[in-house]
Amino acid sequence: MSIQLTEDHEDFLKESLNISMGKAANKLAELIGLHVTLSVPQIMLASPEHLNRQLSYEETFHYTQQSFFGELSGEVITLLGKEGGTLLAREMCSLEDETQLQDSDLIDCMLDVSNILSGASLRGLCQQVEMNTRIQPPVILIPSRTPLPMDKWDQSLMLQVSFLIEAVKFESETIICFADNGLVQLLSRLDDYLQE
Repeated sequence: MSIQLTEDHEDFLKESLNISMGKAANKLAELIGLHVTLSVPQIMLASPEHLNRQLSYEETFHYTQQSFFGELSGEVITLLGKEGGTLLAREMCSLEDETQLQDSDLIDCMLDVSNILSGASLRGLCQQVEMNTRIQPPVILIPSRTPLPMDKWDQSLMLQVSFLIEAVKFESETIICFADNGLVQLLSRLDDYLQE
């Protein structure tokens, strides 16, 4: 089945994501006491090959994965910069300069940040289009060890938003990959909204 992403779809999704991502960024800024900047959302249909490229930066990024299901289904993948992630985790744990950051604390912080940015953003999008979706807690993803089921995503919608925390040089990117049936349902719901 050929899926068409129109300019109206893109505009609606960008506006919805700006609202939900903005709330998520504010929540994170309140938690850590640092300014969070976010990019304009990028919306695209992506092939499995493109998704695989996004998952090939393990030296530079930590990855988390959140499954979601219900009226929409798929995976939220979050890329969290390793260098800035360590500095951010130190800030979140209120560590002194000489105190060593434990691996378990780093992982906990990355999962918390992922849940705030990605989970809250997807929840916000689902609320705006009035679709019931359950989101699982994030887990650490190591793409080279646990390949994702790309065959389920012959046509995926990638909603990319980058978050930047300049004080600790931290970057994060959220990618929401809808399974084919979820993407069709989302675009159908958007068409209903656009005709009102």
